[in-house]
Amino acid sequence: MVQRKIKKGTLPPADPWVGGRRHRILPYVLVAPTLLLVLAFIALPALYGVLISLHRVRFVRLETFVGMRNYIDLLSDPRTWANFRVSFTFVFGSVAVTVALGMGLALLLNHALVGRRAFRTIVLLPWITSYVVTYSIARWMFNTDLGLINEILRSVGLSGVEWLNDPTMAMVSLILVNVWRSTPYAAVLLLAGLQSLPDEIYQAAAVDGATALRRFFSVTIPLMRVPLMVILVLLTISDFNVVVAMLVLTGGGPGIATEALSVRMYNEAFVNFRMGPAASICVMIFVINVVISLFYFRLLRSQT
Repeated sequence: MVQRKIKKGTLPPADPWVGGRRHRILPYVLVAPTLLLVLAFIALPALYGVLISLHRVRFVRLETFVGMRNYIDLLSDPRTWANFRVSFTFVFGSVAVTVALGMGLALLLNHALVGRRAFRTIVLLPWITSYVVTYSIARWMFNTDLGLINEILRSVGLSGVEWLNDPTMAMVSLILVNVWRSTPYAAVLLLAGLQSLPDEIYQAAAVDGATALRRFFSVTIPLMRVPLMVILVLLTISDFNVVVAMLVLTGGGPGIATEALSVRMYNEAFVNFRMGPAASICVMIFVINVVISLFYFRLLRSQT
């Protein structure tokens, strides 16, 4: 091995990528491709959507700048406030039931059960199945005349229910189907949090005489604050933006009883071809998502 001799009192030339200006630039060079993709496919379309919301648009061509007129027209329309009510009702009902069932399912899967692996696979099936397939099956099950649920009710002497034709029952049906699909997702995330909790705390609580219910409320829930907050944020944003479930199951009906803001946006854009109001609804949904996220994070910080 040949070694280069270095004269006394001199140092070898510095590697330009170790220290110095090039070394400071290197991290930005490495993340530049990802930043460009985010800019091209997320940031620029989002900014263009805001621009569309401030114009009167003929399909995708900006025609006249109208400022906040699209927003004013939407907020002065009683239908929009009905859409808000539907969205928040759906989100509150779905998230509350999904988190409760997800926690119960996670607690069950966290214990040694016979056939636990097979049970986990069965539980995950609604989550990994295609959205359209899941909701198409649910639409058949909730069908008034030929649906499986009404057939079961009639077989035990009960009358069938207008699941998708009655305004109240249509919302209940949407929440039930969404909970059925989302609960495995919540259970997986909460199960990961449960498995990271130290057993020593539970052993100490058991030695002190705490019952299983007391250990759950005094140990499990406080230690699971972060996973619970994460799943609350993810589910709230996901459910507030839901479109496929309502389009496949009810189409926003009967009437506008299940037309959430996201469905109204879809109808304005792709049914009525009113891109300006549709973009305005998108901006409002984005703002609501940001406010909800900030509320959850502030609540989390206040409890830590």
